[in-house]
Amino acid sequence: MNDVTLAFYLRLSMSDGDLGSDNKDESNSIENQRVLLQSYVERHDDLIGEVKEYVDDGYTGTNFERPGFKKLVEDAKAGLIQCILVKDLSRLGRDYIGVGDYIEQIFPVLGVRFIAVNNNFDSAAHGGVGMGLDLAVTNLINNLYSRDISKKVRSAFEVKWKQGYATSADVPYGYLKKIGSNGKWEIDPVASKYVRRVFDLALEGCNTSQIAYRLNEEKIPTPGQYMKEHNRHGGNSNVCPDSELLWSTSKVWITLNKYEYTGALVMGKKKKLVLGSNTRVKVPEDERIIYEGAHEAIVTHEEYEAAREVIRTCGKGYQKNKSEYPLKKFARCGNCKRLMEYKIVEGEGIFRCPYKRNVGFHSSCYGGKFREPIVNANVSYAIRNMLQTAKFLQGKLQEDSVAKSMSLELPDTEKLQKDLEILQEERVRQYEAYADGVVGRDEYLTKKRKISEQIEEIQAKIKHCEDILQEEDAEISGLRQITEQAASIPISSRLTAEMVQAFVDAVYLYEDNRMEVVFKCGDVLNEAIDNYMIGLGLRKEEDGTWVYTEEDGGE
Repeated sequence: MNDVTLAFYLRLSMSDGDLGSDNKDESNSIENQRVLLQSYVERHDDLIGEVKEYVDDGYTGTNFERPGFKKLVEDAKAGLIQCILVKDLSRLGRDYIGVGDYIEQIFPVLGVRFIAVNNNFDSAAHGGVGMGLDLAVTNLINNLYSRDISKKVRSAFEVKWKQGYATSADVPYGYLKKIGSNGKWEIDPVASKYVRRVFDLALEGCNTSQIAYRLNEEKIPTPGQYMKEHNRHGGNSNVCPDSELLWSTSKVWITLNKYEYTGALVMGKKKKLVLGSNTRVKVPEDERIIYEGAHEAIVTHEEYEAAREVIRTCGKGYQKNKSEYPLKKFARCGNCKRLMEYKIVEGEGIFRCPYKRNVGFHSSCYGGKFREPIVNANVSYAIRNMLQTAKFLQGKLQEDSVAKSMSLELPDTEKLQKDLEILQEERVRQYEAYADGVVGRDEYLTKKRKISEQIEEIQAKIKHCEDILQEEDAEISGLRQITEQAASIPISSRLTAEMVQAFVDAVYLYEDNRMEVVFKCGDVLNEAIDNYMIGLGLRKEEDGTWVYTEEDGGE
């Protein structure tokens, strides 16, 4: 293998031990992996070329949700790398099924050679047969090791929980991490007063709606708003504007049901569904670990139970509708950006903002309802109009690309490639002649330099042509993907879940029945539209309108 791009993939998880030791940006383990792979490449003459590094420092190997690995796969698919090297299979991952898929199916299809140094595995030496029994067993052991580590970490956490030490990075609203203590909390003198106010209102007999109203009237910040203002972990991450960070019935209900306010530490509320998955499920209350008196209480146990008794009949606030409908998880309030509530009223679906219903007049969201048939019809029209536009632009861009290539009088790349092969063969013949003593050293170096200059000149011409064509093809390719996807699913005036999931990112509903459809392919489409309009001699103003340039006769 000559003049190829080699990819070093280096990974270290938090549980591997030395992440960030000695105040280094990278761990010693990452450095050791790099040295090992560099040494391996130096010992093998068939591994010659540029080296790219892809690093995931602090990421688990139980799944493939790692930025470095994702970039590695993207570059492999784009043909930017031809060989991947890792220290051993466990660095690639500890999910033995996923690792096997990459080694036996994905990498071979992409034409990428894979080498695991410490496992003595090189796909080039196996001829695409597969990992073999030894490597498959090693892969399985890595997976079992990861499961064992996960259990040990969980057990270590449980020991700390039973001693009253928290391991979570999040601290409940009303508390702060105690300075100089690893895993202990102390009262937040400001936020704890707000928590106390919530309980006092409940003890006065107020329901969750009344409590939310009073808190908003008194301008008491919500947990998310308070965390955000104080730059603390767990602050609000919603897309809603700051003006809509208000108390709702659900926020009140959650606060009044947080047992930690009695001074108890409650840990192990959730656990991963399966190893390597990001999906977490709730643990039954009787299986959670509770340590009484772990920190100072904000309310007594009696007050906690009394407050819960008052709001017990209020329920948990807004409950998500279980119905299936095309815009499920896509229809959002145009003001607060939260998901819309969906209900069937008199046989017809309607959308409305649940946040407005919970918060009341303090919210600026629209409190009315949107009829599903009208919303669906508008979204369907928007999708079909977008697809027609994409198809039209694809045809125009293809025509313009052909015309541009002809006007630029680009050289014949096939002929250039043949000339390049002839020169490369000639360079080899000159070397053989020199090695056999037919020509002298000076004559050989002179001819070699001349041939190399010609090769570089042809390679530059080929690259120039490819860059021009690739730049134009990228835009056409994006539009082609849209039209091809449209051909794979039924497109009709009646909106379907398939249509929405394929093309829509979100649908924002505003007052006066206004709506905004955000497409997944919006960037590709907008760029193509801009280029088409510029080609017509138009100029885009700051407000988004298009006008003719002065050279074309003014506006």
